[in-house]
This record gives sequence, C-alpha cells and structure tokens, in this order.
Amino acid sequence: MADKIQNAYETSKNIYDDVLTQRNIFSKLYIKLFWSGTDDNDIARKVLSYVPDDFSGNLLDVPVGTAVFTENKWSSLKNAHITCLDYSIDMLDQARKRLGSHAHIKCIQRKRYWQRLP
Repeated sequence: MADKIQNAYETSKNIYDDVLTQRNIFSKLYIKLFWSGTDDNDIARKVLSYVPDDFSGNLLDVPVGTAVFTENKWSSLKNAHITCLDYSIDMLDQARKRLGSHAHIKCIQRKRYWQRLP
C-alpha cells in the first residue's frame, strides 16, 4: 500500500502545481469537470490571510506539498520558526527548492505525522 501511495505522488509531481493553480486551459477544464470549479488559489489566499503578517511563533505546515501556495507567505515571516512536513519526498524536494534558502524554514519528510520531530 505504501508503495502505491508513493508511486501516485511520483506520478503527479510534474503536474501537481499546474493542476492546483489552474495555470493552463487543460488544468482549468479538469478542475471544472472533476472538482466543480473549486479554485484552490482562492482557498489558499483565504486560509493564509488568517496568519498575521507579523507572526513570530512556531508554525507547522502539514502537508506542505510543493509549497506552491505557501512559498510567499512563509518566506515573508522572518521572525517565525516554520516546520514543513510531507509524506512524499518528491513533493518535499520541490518545497525545498522554493523554501530552502530561508533559515527560519525546515522541510522534513515524515511517513507518519505523529512521529517526534528532531
């Protein structure tokens, strides 16, 4: 079962961001047909608006995915300590490319989210 899940992540890693952000006409059509036109960009903006721009505490992002929706917000929170977890190493690698240059952000793979953090 774990291999099946991992294979699904590996297969989708190259189209994940395009589909969720509806960057092209095919993604928009897919979302319209199979997800009733749900706009994840709007949902992400709404959710992230609840995090104050001057947030300075600890923040846990589970699952971080590729950080396509959170990159800008997390990068701007210089006084926060942000830990990003994901099951998929492929998704996490893409998140690291987006977030890796920021000292206040750690990206960690976890297959079980209840495991203790380092």
